[in-house]
Amino acid sequence: MDALAQQRGLLLEKELNRIMEILIRDYQPEKLIVFGSAAQGEFHPWSDLDLVVVKKTEKPLLERIEEVLRLVRPKVGLDVLVYTPEEVEALVDERRVFVLDEIIYKGAVAYERRK
Repeated sequence: MDALAQQRGLLLEKELNRIMEILIRDYQPEKLIVFGSAAQGEFHPWSDLDLVVVKKTEKPLLERIEEVLRLVRPKVGLDVLVYTPEEVEALVDERRVFVLDEIIYKGAVAYERRK
């Protein structure tokens, strides 16, 4: 990994920690899953953060995403998906390739609320 990629990786890790702290405290998710290059530890100078937030809610998908982005005010590129536990289960049951490969198999559970 070159110096720029290494520097970007450190910045992303710091920002991910900040985002997770805010979400855990103020949004109270069931689970946070990091996927993409951050989950693999393979950073590039152009890398962003990819995050799945799992939370019980009745709000529509786009409203959930807007709510999370407004709350965390990301300082780097952030692709965030906000699903209910039931939606995640349905996506897995439907064998959605992206969900299975990138999120379930390659992703890293960064936080899970105790039951």
